[in-house]
Amino acid sequence: MIFKNTGKTQLLTRYNLNKSNQLSPSGFTLAELLVALVITGIVISLTGSGLYALMKANYRSQIETADRLELERSLAFMTDEIKMSQQVVTTIPATITGFSPASGSSQVQPILVLNPALNSGLKKPIVYYLADPPNSSVWLGPRVIYRWGPTLLQNGNYSDGNGHDLTLLPLGSPVAYYNEVVVDRISNLVAAQASIGCESSYNYAVPSLVTRLGFYACIAPDGKAVKLWIYKLPNSSSKSQSVNALVVTRSN
Repeated sequence: MIFKNTGKTQLLTRYNLNKSNQLSPSGFTLAELLVALVITGIVISLTGSGLYALMKANYRSQIETADRLELERSLAFMTDEIKMSQQVVTTIPATITGFSPASGSSQVQPILVLNPALNSGLKKPIVYYLADPPNSSVWLGPRVIYRWGPTLLQNGNYSDGNGHDLTLLPLGSPVAYYNEVVVDRISNLVAAQASIGCESSYNYAVPSLVTRLGFYACIAPDGKAVKLWIYKLPNSSSKSQSVNALVVTRSN
């Protein structure tokens, strides 16, 4: 038997609809959306700034590491050649002819003059000098360290310029000398920034102690011991770098 109660059914239906409407969410207001957008923008901005700062610091660290490695390789090359030499002096002997600095360079200052070992096959010294780079050069100033000397073979011996080992050639064979850049961005004035000191008996290379350049050498009276110091200026993305070493000649 079916009972019909239409009025009561309609009442219950309206009650359930009203209850359902009360429980359902009403959504976000415009003000709430604007606040959420502002907060999201701030978070994204802070995250982006932090990421940029991290990337910039990483880039700066890479540049500084590259500068440091460049200086250390340059110093290692010089120290190895000093060890191969017979004696180190600060001036080019007047009896030696043929020294010619790099084309276009100026303000040439010899810092190291290496007298070669007797068994090297060389008759002329090897010169490390400071100079201003040419205006059209890719090398950065204010100063550049140049090396004037013969090329080296993989076995450590000097070449005549045509790939021949000088120790295997007749004594007095012609040798080609070249100007090569060792390292650039060297300071032209580094007063009171030396990180090493030299004994009072040492001979100082140009310039004097008061106004040391970014590359100088202190040489013992017998020319057998050398203290080197190199100072590389910073660029826009790195800090300055310096290296130093004490080297003793080992050849006769």
